[in-house]
Amino acid sequence: MFRKNNTLINNQGGAIIVEFAFVTFIIVLFIKLLIAIAEYQSISGKLDRLSYSAAGIIRERGRLYPHDPELNQQQVNQLRDLVQRALLNSGVAADNLRMRVETLHFNPIEPPGSRQQQVDEHKSLSFSTGDCSPVQPLRGLVALSPLSQSERWVPLYQVTICLPPLRDTVT
Repeated sequence: MFRKNNTLINNQGGAIIVEFAFVTFIIVLFIKLLIAIAEYQSISGKLDRLSYSAAGIIRERGRLYPHDPELNQQQVNQLRDLVQRALLNSGVAADNLRMRVETLHFNPIEPPGSRQQQVDEHKSLSFSTGDCSPVQPLRGLVALSPLSQSERWVPLYQVTICLPPLRDTVT
């Protein structure tokens, strides 16, 4: 009886195959996780760059819309279409793209020399195409506006771009 157990313990012919299967499975899972993380970081970077570019377009929209100085929903929809096309050109499906645009303008400084910021409620706007909200609303970032050399507060613009979570397409 002891001999039979000893041969069973010493006979490890199939153990290498079983270990290989487990190690291969773990390595494949690890590679799949790394690919998912890289894809997430890539899309996140693209959205950050597009958001920054869209904010620049809004800031310079006077050149695009010289007869329409106020931002409106139609301009935001056109900007969303532009962002959507840019994402499609980079290989990201942007069917459910949502975007929120916030602007924050300030009243002229009165009395001159004062350092107090007063938000202009008539020019400070928020538009949205779908349900998308920033991590921190622009109203909470008033302190980021610098004072220009012409003694006026520089307006702030925030563009938030949202995509629904990606589904796993690898089977």
